[in-house]
Amino acid sequence: MGRPKPKIGWFRALSRYYRDPSASMLGKLVIFFALIYAVVPVDLIPDVPVVGWLDDLGVMGLATAWLMRVVARYRVPGELPEASAEGGPAEPRRRPFSVSP
Repeated sequence: MGRPKPKIGWFRALSRYYRDPSASMLGKLVIFFALIYAVVPVDLIPDVPVVGWLDDLGVMGLATAWLMRVVARYRVPGELPEASAEGGPAEPRRRPFSVSP
């Protein structure tokens, strides 16, 4: 059995993700759209105490969960995911019947 590779920190992996030219630009903007939605007072549900904050929490929770999943791929040191031998982006590996990236 080989020894598992040590993982790099989450914030360093996040910076690797944002500097990766093969990563989707829309994917990089997801967290910013979620932050803007949470901060701007125009929402699907008006910001009344408790009930109005639930949509903000939902959007931020989904964006954070998505970002954690994507950035986890960048935590292995020395290699970036989805890079092929030719230098271009490779076909992403997807699980059957999965809607997630």
